[in-house]
Amino acid sequence: MGFKLSQPNFHNSDQENVNEVIRSLDIQQKPLDEDVIAEANNDGSMYIDDDVNIYSEEGKAAIAHEQVHHDQMKRGDLNYDEDFVYWKDTVYPREGMNEGSENLAWEKEAYDKEKDVFNRMFIKNK
Repeated sequence: MGFKLSQPNFHNSDQENVNEVIRSLDIQQKPLDEDVIAEANNDGSMYIDDDVNIYSEEGKAAIAHEQVHHDQMKRGDLNYDEDFVYWKDTVYPREGMNEGSENLAWEKEAYDKEKDVFNRMFIKNK
């Protein structure tokens, strides 16, 4: 599931905690399609565009967003293959789909939850 981000607006986080969290994830950096920052994969890994610093606010926001998609996949609500996205009991053809659109149910949930997930992942509780 692709993620497009305009401007992240998250608080600064504890660098040691950030390093630990990022090291614990299966993140691969590689070139992604234009305007795509990150993708969640069915196997639990995620791709982050190689132009994005994964330790930046943009990178951490993308990781949090993709983690929501992993949570959706784990609970059985989201799946995909080359041709279709499967959301709950509905099948959506991927051809012509704007996969990062906030109008898609799985993306709406990811955008709605990404700040909470960001805080859970990267903000150290004092």
